[in-house]
Amino acid sequence: MKKIFLFRLVLLAFLLPANKMTAQTPKLTGAFAASFGIVADSKGNLFVTGRNNKIIKISPAGKAELFAGGARMGKDGKANQAGFNDAEGIAIDAADNLYVADGPCIRKITPDAVVTTIAGTRNAGYKDGDRLTATFVNLENIAIDNNGTIYVTDNEWTNNQGSSGYYVIRKISAEGMVTTIKNGNDSVLRLHYPRGMACDAAGNLYVNASVSHCIKKISPSGIITTLAGQCDKTIFNSVYKEGPVSSAVLTNPSGMAIAKNGDIYISDSRLNRIIKIANNKVTTVAGTGKFNFSGNPAGAAEPGYADGKALMARFDSPNAIAFDRNGNLYIIDRSNSNNSYIRKLSADGIVTTFCKHEWNPKTSQYEEAE
Repeated sequence: MKKIFLFRLVLLAFLLPANKMTAQTPKLTGAFAASFGIVADSKGNLFVTGRNNKIIKISPAGKAELFAGGARMGKDGKANQAGFNDAEGIAIDAADNLYVADGPCIRKITPDAVVTTIAGTRNAGYKDGDRLTATFVNLENIAIDNNGTIYVTDNEWTNNQGSSGYYVIRKISAEGMVTTIKNGNDSVLRLHYPRGMACDAAGNLYVNASVSHCIKKISPSGIITTLAGQCDKTIFNSVYKEGPVSSAVLTNPSGMAIAKNGDIYISDSRLNRIIKIANNKVTTVAGTGKFNFSGNPAGAAEPGYADGKALMARFDSPNAIAFDRNGNLYIIDRSNSNNSYIRKLSADGIVTTFCKHEWNPKTSQYEEAE
């Protein structure tokens, strides 16, 4: 009887329509979750890094698919034959090559998904020099300028105490030489938990010094200045204030992207806002929510989730951001939870949910959600 019953089950599976058979099949196994970085290519595709150590590609229509990753950690190769160790920050050049900060290495991914290691080794350490012999500890944020110069933040690590929370910035020239950026003299520039990084058309590097509540600007020649915010003026109660860059106060600058016209946009994961620095002024361009000072002297805006007009929309810990070719801004949202939503701030000021993945308890994995 058991054999007859099993035979009937198998026969039924073949006879069922395809849509019935796939009703419980995940749309995307290993979808992005707890995402870290996002970029857009010249065709309007988005690429997202996440905790699952895979690079997820999202089409202009909002359809997600695996682009690279899934194999053994650190393995070079094509598409799903390559593997990542700790994929976090991601950058893109004018030829649509991707660059990923992957633990102690920098990985390059061509438009046809060929993954190679272009700098660093699996032996972590601090060593400048040729990119193939230089060593890094734990890379997080990454940016590339128009000349092919790559910048990465590298975790300062001590043998006895582990991570200090401070990071240095390593520079990889187009010729392949690795150096560590200095602070105007013989000392190394150290930043406390830096977040978003981006390069402008002139080759200037901008870094969100999140714990210092400001944005640092580093010229191609190494001159360091403050773009906006009051660096280290207050430790905890840095209460957000709009206005001229000389007096504006930033709270927790997180993601960063630069518009075609040079305006700098940042996300603030505590204020749940998108902020613009342009014409020497700091203004809010998206996000709302009441401020609450009960849990933190610097305050925090109530998190939420609501699409609509930019200044009425609600966010929940927005982080990495990226512009597409048409001036739309894409935002990794809800990154404090294990869900990852991609929100879109259109050029005409409307916030929509572009793509989202959530945990499905029925299949025990992350999937695309409606």
